[in-house]
Amino acid sequence: MNGLSFHPKAFYRKFDSLLTQIGRKTRAREILPLVLDELVRSFGEDLKISSGCIYMLRQKAFKLIEGPTGDMDADWPETVPVDDRVIELLLEHKSYIFNAAVVPPWGLESVAIVVGEENQYLMVFRLRRGWERETLEFSLNTIRSTLNLSRSMSRFKADLEEANEIQKSLLPRENPKFDGFDIAGRSVAAELVGGDLYDFHHFDERVLGIAVGDASGHGLPAALMARDVITGLRMGAEREMKISGVIRKLNHVINRSFLSTRFVSLIYGELEHNGTFVYVNAGHPPPLLVKEHGIVELKVGGTILGPVADIAYKRGFAFLDPGDTLIFFTDGIIERADPNGELFGKERLKEYMKWVRNEPAHAIVEKLFATLLVYGKGDKWRDDATAVVVKRTQ
Repeated sequence: MNGLSFHPKAFYRKFDSLLTQIGRKTRAREILPLVLDELVRSFGEDLKISSGCIYMLRQKAFKLIEGPTGDMDADWPETVPVDDRVIELLLEHKSYIFNAAVVPPWGLESVAIVVGEENQYLMVFRLRRGWERETLEFSLNTIRSTLNLSRSMSRFKADLEEANEIQKSLLPRENPKFDGFDIAGRSVAAELVGGDLYDFHHFDERVLGIAVGDASGHGLPAALMARDVITGLRMGAEREMKISGVIRKLNHVINRSFLSTRFVSLIYGELEHNGTFVYVNAGHPPPLLVKEHGIVELKVGGTILGPVADIAYKRGFAFLDPGDTLIFFTDGIIERADPNGELFGKERLKEYMKWVRNEPAHAIVEKLFATLLVYGKGDKWRDDATAVVVKRTQ
């Protein structure tokens, strides 16, 4: 083979396809033996590779952990000290084609690359006659960068999947049953993982806790913060703490958090069987209480949770008469944009609620999301969107 017969794009596609076939493995110790075998077996002819081995850094030496794979043409050293000149060159350049100037312990006509976190693995290959330096240099760098990127993306995807599982565990599995009320909720994440949350807590048959919030940021930090908020609310409820005290303690927890997500807007309240709703609004879009002759916004509380350690929060009070409807929502509802960039807005939401106030809670929620989807002309969600509807039926 000469350099003109090697096609870099084709090589990259073929190698990327190999990593896809390997699948979901994220640890280098699992991936590298499979890559080694395929490189020797499937790419050996193109790259003039005859055999290969893998070494792993253990204490002060690289030790043979896999191979040899391919032609058994010579012995491979079991260990190579980290202070060997060959290793120093490898760690400096990340890949190296050896020649007479520097003779490695596995012999001339060989190449090696460093991969893994903290350069903890070596992949070493012996070559056949006819290899091309340009082809090898391109291939080695492609193999190394693609391996490291693939492992980083696998870990990132694993983090997202973990965050997604956390988020799903926070959302109620079903709408709560509370005598005299019809309740429904729904949350849609703009990406695989969002920062929205909502929760219900039954104190007893006469009191229901309701929370809707929005943790800033995305991914695992936002999911972890949402988890901490709901856990804190549930613990406060179990201890029968006053609402303002629960929110104040939550604010301290979030303020001290080391997560990149440190700001949460939250509306939390306790609904009594007689229609009384006691709440604290911590910087969240005010829920709308739709009554027969108007709409009341539930604004009482304080600022968002997190930025300032010592904040006093006030309690607000509202009352749901039979036939009244209360809707909680996050920014993603009113900030849904049409193709021209015009937001759906609070006023449109108010008009929508007047139009559907006599329908069941689940219908109000589902029709709202359908209306927003049409308003955005089917475009994907730019922000997480959550809505919870509470109707007093008697």
